[in-house]
Amino acid sequence: MKGGNINLIDLDFEYKLWKNRLSLFVKEIDILKVRNEEVKHEQNIEELNTVELMVLDEHTEQLNRLINRIKVQENELQFYNKDFPITQKHQYYTDHEGLRTKMEDISKIHFYRVADLTKALGI
Repeated sequence: MKGGNINLIDLDFEYKLWKNRLSLFVKEIDILKVRNEEVKHEQNIEELNTVELMVLDEHTEQLNRLINRIKVQENELQFYNKDFPITQKHQYYTDHEGLRTKMEDISKIHFYRVADLTKALGI
């Protein structure tokens, strides 16, 4: 970002970073589910209940929806690259800021949920 303008490469970098982070979150949930299957045979650790598993599934769906939203935004930007660089009043800047807010919110939720489940499953 130079002089208050955002270039296409700035948005592309942030989108790639976000998609990788969200993919990591999905993989962490998969690891938690596998670990949950392993603890069924251990005596000192309780497995996750149905509600907790449903919450994980819903969270995974939210993560995947956000990944898809970012992909749609990336595809849109490919067709409108003539509009770059953009300023803070530009529509893509507003869309980007909205995605950034969603990304921050879902990251906080993920870290909160995973920290609790990691302790519970003894990972």
